[in-house]
Amino acid sequence: MDEIITPSQVAALLKIHVRTVYRLAEAGVIPGNRIGRNWRFSKKNVLELVSSTPKERTEGEDTAGHKKAAL
Repeated sequence: MDEIITPSQVAALLKIHVRTVYRLAEAGVIPGNRIGRNWRFSKKNVLELVSSTPKERTEGEDTAGHKKAAL
């Protein structure tokens, strides 16, 4: 069975602020589940996210995958 971790544990694991964990989870960047008002994450999924290779970026996107503004 996979280990389930809290947002604070994800923040410590990724060395980011806990508010960033919530933001990324809401945006769907970090895979997690809401149980009531609480978020829970699969440690395996979080580690896979960190170790995965970046997806192919299309032309016109920056490193975060956002559309670049036309100058």
